[in-house]
Amino acid sequence: MKYRSSLFSLGGLLVAAVSCLLSSAQARTWTSTDGKSLQAIFLGIEGENLKFKLRDGNEILVSKERFIKADQEAAERLAKIGDDSYTKASAHQIDTLLAGTLKKNGFNSFNDPLPDDLFVRRVYLDIIGRIPTREEFLAFAENARPDKREALIDELLLSPGFASHLFNYFADMFRIHGSDFNNGVRMDPYVNWWREQLEANTPYHEIISAMLTATGNVGHNPASGFLLRDTGMEFDAFSNFGQTMLGIDISCAQCHDHPFDEWTQGDFYEMAAFFGNTQRSIGYGSSSSMMGGGKIEMPNAPAGWKDGFYKWAVSNKGIVLEGNQDNQFKFFVSALGWNVADNENLETLFPHDFIGQGGKPNEVAKPRTLIGDAAKMGGKTRREAIAEWLTAPTNPRFALVIANRMWGRAFGQAIIEPVNDFSNDQIQRASQPEVLKYLEKEMRRVDYDLREFMRILYNTRAYQSIASAEEPDLTKAYYFPGPVLRRMRAEQAWDSMMLLAHGPEIDQKSGGDGSFYEKMLDIDFNTATPEDVWRHYEMWKNLRGGRAAMAMVPESGDDYSPIFVNDTELRASELPQPAPGASLLDTFGQSDRRITDAHNYDGSVPQVLALMNGTVTQQLTGLSSKIVSDLEALDGPDDKVRGVFFTLLNRFPTKEELDLGTGMIEDFGDEGISDLAWALMNSPEFLFIQ
Repeated sequence: MKYRSSLFSLGGLLVAAVSCLLSSAQARTWTSTDGKSLQAIFLGIEGENLKFKLRDGNEILVSKERFIKADQEAAERLAKIGDDSYTKASAHQIDTLLAGTLKKNGFNSFNDPLPDDLFVRRVYLDIIGRIPTREEFLAFAENARPDKREALIDELLLSPGFASHLFNYFADMFRIHGSDFNNGVRMDPYVNWWREQLEANTPYHEIISAMLTATGNVGHNPASGFLLRDTGMEFDAFSNFGQTMLGIDISCAQCHDHPFDEWTQGDFYEMAAFFGNTQRSIGYGSSSSMMGGGKIEMPNAPAGWKDGFYKWAVSNKGIVLEGNQDNQFKFFVSALGWNVADNENLETLFPHDFIGQGGKPNEVAKPRTLIGDAAKMGGKTRREAIAEWLTAPTNPRFALVIANRMWGRAFGQAIIEPVNDFSNDQIQRASQPEVLKYLEKEMRRVDYDLREFMRILYNTRAYQSIASAEEPDLTKAYYFPGPVLRRMRAEQAWDSMMLLAHGPEIDQKSGGDGSFYEKMLDIDFNTATPEDVWRHYEMWKNLRGGRAAMAMVPESGDDYSPIFVNDTELRASELPQPAPGASLLDTFGQSDRRITDAHNYDGSVPQVLALMNGTVTQQLTGLSSKIVSDLEALDGPDDKVRGVFFTLLNRFPTKEELDLGTGMIEDFGDEGISDLAWALMNSPEFLFIQ
């Protein structure tokens, strides 16, 4: 590639580049202060210059000051998130494919375009998981720039709220659970690892590979929490693997051939065999494990490590191993042993009553993939082989499944439903098969960059259309003239209420990160002395249950005493996972993380009561609430009425609403504001994403 190091005069450059369009995308048009234009891909900022790429491959530098202010601001934005030429071209192609199928099926076009007020509320809720503030709403409403929508999308995708809201989706999908369901062993470091991957915008296939190939406990490698999640229920873990990563629910084939699909009992055990020699803890019960063979005394430790440490503790610390004494010490050692390792002595066995093809009862099942090419085993562990097979470009399902899921996040319904179990026939019969095929290709093109993929979807005309109010009939095709009308997720409702109570500062606040728990379990069995391990046990003794979720290592890094987050003004993603039963999040349908994709949107009487007279609503709309106090600076009842509407519904009131609200404030003062805020919060409009 050639690089023109000298700075070109923009006028001379434009003569050469006036018809210079990139072969794969219509490049962005950049305008000079004297009205001339340049079409090129933006590469970044170098000092006081903007760097571009032309169709012929040449790269050029042009002084930033040569461009109009709007383009200078666009350059600052694109320098952080990347040029949007391919983004817009991809969005346009999706719209073209959608429109073609819509027309074939009797639709004139998409639903009407989304007006600005509905757009700003929708993208805040969909991208960062909360409604906009009054100031954020007005900043967008008063912005006259033609590119303000794409600019807002980019701004939100780059904000902390994007990762926070995306975490809620994956927490539901992968049943991310920090509580002590594994015999008291917590997964908080794994929870925080997911947060960190999304904050760093780690490509999705790299996240999955890291989880599948992790070794050690959550102190050694927090990604091991994925495999530790279902220790003792390894067949359930494999079933969830199929649902989340392949869109195949093969669980019923554990006991018999699938009655409605092609999967056999042999398919189940042979695919499960890729995880068959993965040891997850010190011991296994024959009734709950899918493995037969010898276990490692302490995974990832030298032979005899556990017995040696036990003897040392008995001799030097007075530990009593018999009976019920010193159970906490024994539990600490077993917690160290919740520790992923590859153990070649373990194998997956066909069950004693197996009657399928490909094996015999109690015989060892050999690893075999369900679909596509065979996994390449040479020089790899089984988990490394299945991770490479899963994320390979030739895998017919992996990119398609996550692309379909991300479409469902944006539009309220995926192209293929349910997202965790569909057949090849359903793929062929999808309402928008060409779009689905294109989305799969685009997911690979962006290299599983979920932020860029969602950026494409949010820039489509289809997404920026009025929502379809009628709930789609799952027995009929939905062709996506626009998103479907949907209620907020529990986490969106919670985060919006936290915003109203405490302001946008909630986006910057972090909860417990599990770092102290991670430190307790992070013991190098090969180098740690018994005294080192004992010190970790002393850390352990005073930290139990939910306190572990909020315990963090001090910034110094050397202190063995935890610090705790006591701030309750936290977004849902920063709270212990999942929320406890009967909490507001639980009441509004947050998943208990026991089953994949178990979040629900069903209405209930407790939800109504929580909004009408719950403590959170009282805090948000009472006379001492932030909503009421924030409006004190506004002049006149009419401005205050508009302020309430801007704050809660992010739109201008109608004349009838303005007159009614003004009368309430004139008659009752601040109580009128409080009553109006209560009424709007209890309206269906507050909880729905239009």
